[in-house]
Amino acid sequence: MLQYPNEHKEIVKALLGGEFLLFPKNLFTIVDTEKEFYTDFFKNSFDYNLEVRSEFAFLISNNTAELDTRDFAIFLSILCRELELEGKRFCEQINFATFDIDEVEQLLKNSSKIEIIGSIELLKDFRRFLNRWNKKNVITLTGNSFKFTKAVNLFFDFAVNVANEKLKETNKTKTETTEQ
Repeated sequence: MLQYPNEHKEIVKALLGGEFLLFPKNLFTIVDTEKEFYTDFFKNSFDYNLEVRSEFAFLISNNTAELDTRDFAIFLSILCRELELEGKRFCEQINFATFDIDEVEQLLKNSSKIEIIGSIELLKDFRRFLNRWNKKNVITLTGNSFKFTKAVNLFFDFAVNVANEKLKETNKTKTETTEQ
């Protein structure tokens, strides 16, 4: 009979539930140590790809239509924009600062991008939104404040990839226009 690593059920439940496993927690350590086993397990069992980075692990699926990730990316991009407009270095803030929930909610309500925020209903129940991302280990909630975990870097990587693709498209269009 196949011998599963310790806490196998907990690992599977967490990852299938959309959680990020964070270093140095035990579940991350087990997945990192048994990376080959879990890569094969998730690919063969669910057709998901396991990504293990130095500070977190997560699953990737090409078959998803969930909108939570999109909504979080929009929230993060608008928060970064607003922090930058206030003269704060958003990278440092996201990586190191503790945010007051009420202050962030007010910042978003006063944003010039309120129509985008309204389209994803972020402010309809901001605390519920934050609780979802706390459960996924992207933020940690403490009382009336929150901090981002290292898992937030995945969203920055995504943003960089989108920006690079847009630059390629723009440069390709400029090149085609110049050649005509």
